[in-house]
Amino acid sequence: MGIVSSGILDQRITIQALTVVRGALGGHDETWSTLATVWAQTLDMTGREIFQAKAMGSSSTMLVTIRYRSDVKASQRVLFSDGSMARIEWIRHVTRKERLELYCLILDD
Repeated sequence: MGIVSSGILDQRITIQALTVVRGALGGHDETWSTLATVWAQTLDMTGREIFQAKAMGSSSTMLVTIRYRSDVKASQRVLFSDGSMARIEWIRHVTRKERLELYCLILDD
């Protein structure tokens, strides 16, 4: 896949980052804040791809492709339009500053 075609980015996702805020009693509260809402392509990984991911120490089950962003990290999560969410396990940079492949684990929350 060369330059990311807008036609394949047909799903709207929200990328969230974990932030720590000071609570009312001086403690720390963790909360998820929206980093960006972007267009993406989402694909369920095949058995072979899941096996390969496990060989690299990942338990990824979904591949999410987005246009390149420098602020996306593996410690973040993705919210999908159907309300489900996934943790970003690892990120593959494809052709510098073109696109990112986010290997995600669907969460059962």
